[in-house]
Amino acid sequence: MNQEEIDAILQVMENPVRRRIIKLLSQEPCYALQLSKELGLGQPLVAKHLGVMEDAGLVTTTAEKSPAGPQRKRYSLARSISVMMDVGPNLFIERAVAFEAPEAKKAPEGPGMLEERVQDAVEARDDKEKLSKLSEVLSDVDRRIGEVEEERVELLRVRNQAMKEAAGVAGRLEGSERRRVLFHILDEHDMGVDSISAALNLREFVVKSILEELERDYLG
Repeated sequence: MNQEEIDAILQVMENPVRRRIIKLLSQEPCYALQLSKELGLGQPLVAKHLGVMEDAGLVTTTAEKSPAGPQRKRYSLARSISVMMDVGPNLFIERAVAFEAPEAKKAPEGPGMLEERVQDAVEARDDKEKLSKLSEVLSDVDRRIGEVEEERVELLRVRNQAMKEAAGVAGRLEGSERRRVLFHILDEHDMGVDSISAALNLREFVVKSILEELERDYLG
């Protein structure tokens, strides 16, 4: 992605409400009214955030006929991307990538071996030799980082595919509470009644009942 696209994505994600919307839309497409109820926010505010996300190309809409009358918009995520940022003394890297990537190559050296090369450079006879060795290490480290990121992107693509199939199963469940619990289990790998109750703001007896049902019919 170019810098303009990265800036647009970061401007969307810097807002905590929009991040919560993204999380909900990552599970299943929603209407603005659904999102409003889930978030406990007014529908006009949610619609405003959705408009910003749509302008940034992160959200798309489809018009559907409402049982109550006029058409309504159904929102879904339009892109599968990964945004990464590394910050530290002498370090600032930001990038955003799509989930499609070539198969990652195997790395010839581990971090430990690269660190040994840094120590070897420190013990060089003079600054010229030291900088020469450090330059080679930096080049190899950056190449390794690129390979690791390629593998991460490929894993994200596979995860996205798996979650898409799982969402198809979850979409056949009756009741939003059942779907929310199932998505929480898939995302967090957590089946604790207390933690699910706190994360989803559901009563523990409701979570326990849903877990028993899911374990019997799907996760057993």
